[in-house]
Amino acid sequence: MNDVLAGDPFDHSTSKGSLSVLTWLVRDCSGAAAAEFLIVLPPLLLLLVGTFDIGIAMLTESRINFAAEAAAKCGAIGSAICALPTQTAAYGASVVGLRGLDASHFLVTTAECGMYVTVTYPYAGVVLPVITLRAGACYPTG
Repeated sequence: MNDVLAGDPFDHSTSKGSLSVLTWLVRDCSGAAAAEFLIVLPPLLLLLVGTFDIGIAMLTESRINFAAEAAAKCGAIGSAICALPTQTAAYGASVVGLRGLDASHFLVTTAECGMYVTVTYPYAGVVLPVITLRAGACYPTG
């Protein structure tokens, strides 16, 4: 067995001197797993948080779509709480329950298909940049 690897690396009693220290450092693998883990950890965390962020964005888009459908239906059936377009927009915002989504994000119009409601919502994720989510729904009047 090589006594350079077995002994104290700072023992300069051998004839090789500083070369033995260098050889010991090159062949010493203690801590290699920790160093490799530190190299792999940031991309792994980015992948994990990004996956979570995309899932939350998709859930938010689904909730916005539901709010547009509910507001269009409420306005089309002539309910007392949705008699005016502003009331329909307020109803849609109350149904979804998203932070920062109020009646100003809703556009209520009448179209050939009936009561048409569009919703826009700026989604700011943890990893994702700010993206604008949009949804629209039309419900026949009458």
